[in-house]
Amino acid sequence: MAENEKGRRDGDPIPNGVVWRDALESKAPLQKLQAARLTRRYAISLAMASIVAPLLHGEVE
Repeated sequence: MAENEKGRRDGDPIPNGVVWRDALESKAPLQKLQAARLTRRYAISLAMASIVAPLLHGEVE
């Protein structure tokens, strides 16, 4: 095990320089996630769920 891994095992925090940030391009928009959830829960099309999602969950910023 690397020396820095021993430090983490003892409870030291992981430095921010090592943690990878999520790219904004890789995150799905919230409205698409909500629409996908609606298509699974209720038998409606993705187009219909995309229209209904903001009405049920509120406007997405």
